Amino acid sequence: MSECYDGFIQKNDPSNHHKDSQHYQTQLTRKKLVVSSFRFFPAYLFFRANKSLAYDQSSPRSNDEPPECKNGGIVSETAVPGAYQQQCMDLKERTFLLKSTNDTITIEQGASSVKGVAGRTGVAVWNSGILLTRLLDKINHLESSFFNGKTIVELGCGTALASIAAAKLGASTVYATDANQEVLDLAQWNIERNNVSKAKTALLQWGLLDAFDFESCADVIIGSDLTYNPNTWRALAESMVTVLKTGGIVIYLTLGHSGFNVGGELSGFAAVAENVGLEGVKKGSNISVGANSIESLLPQVLSEDEKNVIDANGGVRVLVLTKRRE
Repeated sequence: MSECYDGFIQKNDPSNHHKDSQHYQTQLTRKKLVVSSFRFFPAYLFFRANKSLAYDQSSPRSNDEPPECKNGGIVSETAVPGAYQQQCMDLKERTFLLKSTNDTITIEQGASSVKGVAGRTGVAVWNSGILLTRLLDKINHLESSFFNGKTIVELGCGTALASIAAAKLGASTVYATDANQEVLDLAQWNIERNNVSKAKTALLQWGLLDAFDFESCADVIIGSDLTYNPNTWRALAESMVTVLKTGGIVIYLTLGHSGFNVGGELSGFAAVAENVGLEGVKKGSNISVGANSIESLLPQVLSEDEKNVIDANGGVRVLVLTKRRE
């Protein structure tokens, strides 16, 4: 496994297990300073009323996936006071099929508090994460060498679904990063249960300080549903431009929720990203998959019913960025 990051003690490195005896109070040694593992970032802070996750802790949770949820189905969300909710989020586990490799990914969700993370946005599989995973799968179907030998960094990994998929699709190294250690503990569990040796978790708070631990590391940065809070746009963009290699790309996907304008959201973030040194991949660029631009692939991985669900909630957008050459 290639290494471009050595700032944190890696929890999935057996040589470091003796340093991790207190599961939720690990002290992580960094190149620049020592910080507590409990660090929080606005994009994944869970007090934000209109992007939090509602759970009914009193109701029993089933291990059986309803038909709508099987194989990573896209289902409609319901707006509840201060949150969003949909039936698949309350399942203990969800399964996802990678069509290009015929691999099945099993993801445990955190609604049951078994991992101590109930109520966090990062502990359930959101529709945006499913769509990002399908997009990566479609890219691999069209160009099987697209991820081979590449280093992938996922920002805001949550349950690590997309990171696990990237590893199974041929990436040489995948860093599943998030700003909350509790969320990363669940992500690490999902990585281990899916036998993905090429993926590891790492704490990363958006902004220049943490991003320098990954400087020019990633051939591909992936992420989904990270731009709903305008106050985090600059820090997110700074992380992207710092972590990305020259010639690398960012594949970012976001979709609408009730009360969110996904077009305005993404346009606003794209303007901030351009200001820090990123630019959208232009038409005619050699960054494409066969004859298809990456953006054009998304409609191909949605059923008509799923398109209706997404359209009813404000649509979906894909942004592909690269470093601007000076």
